[in-house]
Amino acid sequence: MRIKNVSVIIAILIVLLLGGSLTLYWHALTPATVTITYTTTVTETITQTISPKIYPLTIVDALGRQVVISSEPLRAVSLSPSITEILFSLNLGSRVIAVDSFSNYPPEVIELKDKGVIQDIGGFWSPDLEKIVALTPDVIIADSDAHMKFKDKFEELGLNVVFIRGGAAVTVEDILLDIMLVAKVFNVEDNGAKLIQNISEQLLTVEEKVKEAGKVKTLVLLGPPSLGLWTVGSGKFLNDIIRRAGGINIAEKYYGWIQLSLEEVISANPEVIIVLVMGTAEDAKAVINEIANSELSETSAVKNGRVYVLIGEADDIVSRPGPRVAKAILLLAKIIHPDIFGEPERPDVISMGG
Repeated sequence: MRIKNVSVIIAILIVLLLGGSLTLYWHALTPATVTITYTTTVTETITQTISPKIYPLTIVDALGRQVVISSEPLRAVSLSPSITEILFSLNLGSRVIAVDSFSNYPPEVIELKDKGVIQDIGGFWSPDLEKIVALTPDVIIADSDAHMKFKDKFEELGLNVVFIRGGAAVTVEDILLDIMLVAKVFNVEDNGAKLIQNISEQLLTVEEKVKEAGKVKTLVLLGPPSLGLWTVGSGKFLNDIIRRAGGINIAEKYYGWIQLSLEEVISANPEVIIVLVMGTAEDAKAVINEIANSELSETSAVKNGRVYVLIGEADDIVSRPGPRVAKAILLLAKIIHPDIFGEPERPDVISMGG
């Protein structure tokens, strides 16, 4: 009798451990007979992944301002070509509703503008603020170098604007920080990390090759000499690009965008001259002819036929602080060190010796 009672207790415990509900009915049949009736309940466990809520999100932009992004931005306006490139490189093209007139990359930007899917809000230096307000964007990404002058007006109009460094970038690292800032605004930091890793790998490949190469004195002109010998000094991303490509910027002792005298250029005697021109191949040839028939002909660059004019996409790649920065460095490396990388073979790079 004692043994049977223990068996019953064990049976009850097993049922309880299995999570069943237990109802006991004692029947007075015999002292040793026990009838146990129990009902089990099957519980289904459903696993659901819930993304953490990040909006409203407060970020610190390139001006050091705290900007609140109240909800996920679905309608974005880009105020510069490099910003447009960043947005599309982060797979955010479907959220772009408007860009500046000079935004032309990737090629689908032009197609979307032609179809009216993306609106044109005017020039890089002078965007149409009334048109932007009418588009009711969730967020506007602006260049701190070009658009700082509109900061108070943006606030007055109630526009939610995030400034990136843009043209104020000093180094390649600043450009990568811009990419991650934009990625954070749109909660696509994984995309940003992958993009930066890809750019960094390209940079490393070039820098490893130029590490042991001799430095080449380089002059980058921002337009034809007839408009003045405008170039870049330190404190600008283009100076860093020249350095990473294996060149020595002859204007590095100056800061920012500056104009050199003819005498100073001749005295510095650049070995390579690169001219950025917004024009056609014919315009490029005219610039080369102008240089060849000027006092710049006294420089090593002209004497050795190492004058290059960049137009079209080549000009864009080098002059924009965006996700194609590694391609910009490779392009300049080809010009500065053709013995290592080979001459650039593209129709938008016109050389004096070509």
